[in-house]
Amino acid sequence: MNRKGFTLIELIAVIVILSLIALIVFPAVNSVIKDSKEKAYEQQKQTILKAVKQLSYENSDILPDETDGSTETINLTCLTTGCTINGKQINGGYINEDELKDPRNTNENLEGVVEITYNNNQYHYTYKEKENITAKNATGKWLLKNASSKAVLKANDNTYKGTNAGNYINFSGSTWRILKINDDNTITIIKNTPIIKLAYDNNGITDFEKSSINTYLNNTYYNSLSQKGYIKPTKQCIGNSDNPCSKTYTANVGLLTTEEYVNASNDTTCSMNTPNNCVNGNFLITNESEYTMNYNASRVIAINNGLLTPVAPNTILNIRPVVTLKDTTKITGGSGTNTNPYIIG
Repeated sequence: MNRKGFTLIELIAVIVILSLIALIVFPAVNSVIKDSKEKAYEQQKQTILKAVKQLSYENSDILPDETDGSTETINLTCLTTGCTINGKQINGGYINEDELKDPRNTNENLEGVVEITYNNNQYHYTYKEKENITAKNATGKWLLKNASSKAVLKANDNTYKGTNAGNYINFSGSTWRILKINDDNTITIIKNTPIIKLAYDNNGITDFEKSSINTYLNNTYYNSLSQKGYIKPTKQCIGNSDNPCSKTYTANVGLLTTEEYVNASNDTTCSMNTPNNCVNGNFLITNESEYTMNYNASRVIAINNGLLTPVAPNTILNIRPVVTLKDTTKITGGSGTNTNPYIIG
């Protein structure tokens, strides 16, 4: 029997035909796969938003104030392993870690956030991807990567502690101290020295929102700041010292909270239940008395030589403002020491 194989020309023709088929089929297949991944990604975002809504329903006190433009940012870790938001511990468990795998690249997890914004009498939930969240060299991100005290920050939930914290920063022509790096890469800072001595309120008001000191800080003082454009309005815990976040208030400028004072101490016996132990290893200690944002019955909590002491609201004490810098603020120089504070720009 005679057997005849393919000629070279026939083989080339077959290869050409297969190539043409590949050129037609492969893009179509790739397009289908890409569309499938994008659809899975969109469905995953909806799952994340649903989980954040459930979290906020069960923890309504973390929602932004009912003022148009007020926002709160929720990291995805809050949904899985839990986190702390405005002093409140969120236990997590709202979503499985496997559900955070990016369907467009299963070797990576999603690292975005959900932003809750209050507008037009309702809350709006928006998922933001990682690249849309932080600017290059944003203050918080930069400090966690480059600060000489980064080991202290990571060991203490991104909070500066101790007496040699290396957290000096220049803002509006004056020296301030960094209190903490927030989950959204903003940083909260406090004036290193008092700006003035004033009464909290001469009419006996202990609620910061209604006090005369609030009017002074968020009008007269705020308008005097040369870099006020860097400030992000922030929700402050202004409630009773036993439950500081029972009441919150969004403002550009506030005062130190009792919790922030406690968190600045590296004394292991210091806590909200034993605040008098917080005089040790605390960069916030001064020799003079100053007001905090919190109250106890008809008195405002002050820091008096390191001790938390209730005082009458009409008492004349030091005022040290606290502000939060936006996540778009950048570190442009300095090393965080007293003689060479961080510079922003």
